[in-house]
Amino acid sequence: MFVLQKQLSVMNLPSSRVAKIYRSGTDVQLALPDLPTQMASAYLVMLQGAGKVQVLVGLYLAESCRSIFYLSDVGEVAADQADQELEAGLDFAESMGFVLDDIEFDRLPEDEQEAYWKGLPICRRQTRQTAPVAPADDRPQHVEEQAENDSKTVVVSPAPEREEPAAVVEAAPEKAQTRTRTDSEGTDKVDIESKRQVFKELLGRFLASL
Repeated sequence: MFVLQKQLSVMNLPSSRVAKIYRSGTDVQLALPDLPTQMASAYLVMLQGAGKVQVLVGLYLAESCRSIFYLSDVGEVAADQADQELEAGLDFAESMGFVLDDIEFDRLPEDEQEAYWKGLPICRRQTRQTAPVAPADDRPQHVEEQAENDSKTVVVSPAPEREEPAAVVEAAPEKAQTRTRTDSEGTDKVDIESKRQVFKELLGRFLASL
């Protein structure tokens, strides 16, 4: 029987501890507790050391970018029981829909074993990459095109902020005031000339009556 190991998240062991590796040829869609349904790959690993072996099954979840591990509940066993534990691990993986193949890890040269082992997703700490979001610019943009050496470079830059013509706005009332004052002065001159003409006519009539 294989038991979920919640405290184990990555295989941090040297390749010299690995005796065999089986891996799934195709991914399988899994629905695990507390996780969204997603595609997963499976790895069966037999570890060795001090004359004993231990079998574990690792699942790598592509969407969640994490690994989940199941260990045999019997723990480490003597090397003469390796085939029995290996068969139990294969049955457990196949019960989830995986078909595992032996990659013949023990036949690889030592340097290739290390590279292959460290390259497996169950041996790497996965982190999700989030692209940075540029702050939005509410101002409209205009495109400037510049030709250089028969090639076109497009430069996008913020459009300049619109400035109100303050000088024109402030000058308008003064101009209107000047025009009003000029019209008033012209009207006063007309009234004075009219009064002078009337006074001359009255003075002429008075002198004629003497």
